[in-house]
Amino acid sequence: MFSKFNYHKSFPGKLTVLVDHDSGSAAEIFARVIQLQKRGLVMGDHSSGSVMEAQEHGYQVGSGTLVFFGASITDSDVIMTDGKSLEHVGVTPDQLMVPTPSDLAAGLDPVLAKAAQDLGGKLTAEEAGKMFPFVWPED
Repeated sequence: MFSKFNYHKSFPGKLTVLVDHDSGSAAEIFARVIQLQKRGLVMGDHSSGSVMEAQEHGYQVGSGTLVFFGASITDSDVIMTDGKSLEHVGVTPDQLMVPTPSDLAAGLDPVLAKAAQDLGGKLTAEEAGKMFPFVWPED
């Protein structure tokens, strides 16, 4: 499949992938491929472990009054080159780093700041926190 891939045109720089507990699907697969291929660093929190594909099926029953319902049927799993599935496991980052509740309350993002600094950038936790502000869930 990759025999025609030109590795000479691949990104030659350093790569850091940020993940957290909400990272799922393609984000998890991308992060794990970067790890398995040793192309960069994965930083953050354990990902969600939600990568299986499912088909949605809609149904209805009744005569006169109809009842509509549906089912989501899993029909495939992703098995990585190490022979393992990410489903219910997720990606374990190379560098586990999670903002504290105090960081979030203060509008800080130390994880993004650390990733930028590791890549040679100059970004403070305060500046990083303004880029993607945390939105507190409503009760």
